[in-house]
Amino acid sequence: MKQHTLGPVILTALLITAMAFPVYAKGKGDSKTQASAVKTITVQDDSNRSVTLSLPVLRVALLDSGLGTALSALGVLDRVAGTHQALQNSLFSSIKNVPMVATYAAINYEALVETEPQLVLAATSHHGYISESDHLDEFGIQFAALDLRTPSRMRNDIRILGQIFEREDQARRVIEFYDKYQNLIDRRLAQVPEGERPTVFLEMHAGPFHTGSPQSQFYQQVELAGGVNIARELADNPLSDDIEVSAEWVIKKDPDFIVREASALGYTAQDITPIKGIYEEITARPGFDQIKAVKNKRIFLIGNDIHSRPGYIVGVCYLAKTFYPDLFKDLDPQAVHREWFAIAHPGAALEGIWTYSE
Repeated sequence: MKQHTLGPVILTALLITAMAFPVYAKGKGDSKTQASAVKTITVQDDSNRSVTLSLPVLRVALLDSGLGTALSALGVLDRVAGTHQALQNSLFSSIKNVPMVATYAAINYEALVETEPQLVLAATSHHGYISESDHLDEFGIQFAALDLRTPSRMRNDIRILGQIFEREDQARRVIEFYDKYQNLIDRRLAQVPEGERPTVFLEMHAGPFHTGSPQSQFYQQVELAGGVNIARELADNPLSDDIEVSAEWVIKKDPDFIVREASALGYTAQDITPIKGIYEEITARPGFDQIKAVKNKRIFLIGNDIHSRPGYIVGVCYLAKTFYPDLFKDLDPQAVHREWFAIAHPGAALEGIWTYSE
């Protein structure tokens, strides 16, 4: 059994074109008559691999968690032939019996091949990234890499999936949802001068003092919500997705807020104890009692699925309300969250623990 760990790559370009190729059938007298047309779609990513798919795409394997949410929003979960470990929960009950072909640590290529997918949807970094395409090429399986984590790429990724699965209307609905709330937030924030915006230290779920530069997926939500991410000065750091800073650096920056992305939060979270433990660990760090965010109890924990995944705009709303409670006094992030659930998980009730603050 082949298993491989995953590594990073950046998706720079995706090109989609639609073509029709005639298919002929022989009629009487061996004359050719046009019987049908096969519609194809071509995707080209930054590795310069062009993937041509015959439509409809009816069998797909997913190597990243965000892909499941996106396909659920498009109404095509019934086409999933292979799934990721993160999707083995009650929120994705319709694919609970689908074979698992990827975990957070590795891709099981043997199991993946056995699912006989027309297409494998991979990530561009972290778990779900395919670094050696030959492992699929040798079996005649095609794959396309989509980010589905970084806000600046999200709309285009959703649009591409809508085209691949011929669900353009559903993709447009998701994009309009993003635009609806981001435009509202942008209009309000236009009233706030840059110098009056709160400074924020964003800490990733990878652990204490791990953050991301402006090039990373972990950076943008804070800025979209009107915060000044103190990692702005790390723009030239080559390890943009995971930069480990020091306690002294954070203390010197003295942020107004600390936002912690916490994998313990989410749809299946029921016990507040481990979540409070993360909060208390932050406040107990040596020297942190001198930081404004700690003094004023402005520490906000947020779940991954509404921070750097297709539901990111929900997290932006929670953060905007946290940073500017008066400016957004009429914005109800939980109502936005329920609206997102109606789009991304039709029929599912909003459950679990998604945010935490004192």
